[in-house]
Amino acid sequence: MDVLAADDALIPALARGDTHLLDGDLSWIDAHGRLLGKADVIAQRPKPLLGSGEREVHTYGPLVTFRIERGPQHLLRIWVELTEGWRLIVWHEVAQDGPPAPHGPGRREYDNPCFMLPHAPRNADERDCLNSWQELERAVMGHDSDEWARHVADEFVVVGAARRHTKRDRYEVIAEQRRNDTPSAPAPLVSARLDAFGDAMLMRCEHQPFHGKANRVSRVFVRRNGLWQMAVSFQTSQADAPVVTIA
Repeated sequence: MDVLAADDALIPALARGDTHLLDGDLSWIDAHGRLLGKADVIAQRPKPLLGSGEREVHTYGPLVTFRIERGPQHLLRIWVELTEGWRLIVWHEVAQDGPPAPHGPGRREYDNPCFMLPHAPRNADERDCLNSWQELERAVMGHDSDEWARHVADEFVVVGAARRHTKRDRYEVIAEQRRNDTPSAPAPLVSARLDAFGDAMLMRCEHQPFHGKANRVSRVFVRRNGLWQMAVSFQTSQADAPVVTIA
């Protein structure tokens, strides 16, 4: 079964309680920011925000992303090719039809994640990927849209509760922030896990905004011409998390 056939078969399989297409290391993030593993999905059988629909597909060696949009609803499915076949490793929902998340004023500078991280790389690939990501985040903080673009794949898209930006959209936002001298330090990283699949890197992490609820984030990076570039980022606020203000 190829990955397109596996993705076609997923929703009908889940509807009848068949979970053999789910990877044992599955991260299922629903529209409320709940994180479920495979055992939780089997026990709770969550109702998908979206199922079938027009899919945007990108292949990164043994890692393949499927993205579906329907109005304010967004879904990212990430598949990995294993010896036993294709398995779903990430299901990530974003709903943009709820109330806006609370937020406070931005920060002009902040060390985490631009200069320090609460995550130690386990190998050279993770180190290089994290270094590239930190360069990207420093470019955001410094309003350097050209440097930011160097670390982002052409097909890049970021989806969160209040935005859905392509590479061009995000480039223009950073350029506008530079013109207006807008504080734009990225939200601090709380925790992260990276898993390499050839020249693709899956990042599953949590960020804490300077004021608001923690976000669960799924990202894919791809190594092209020796440089790790971010290809997709989905971000969902945890509805049941407390509102935190970082001093």
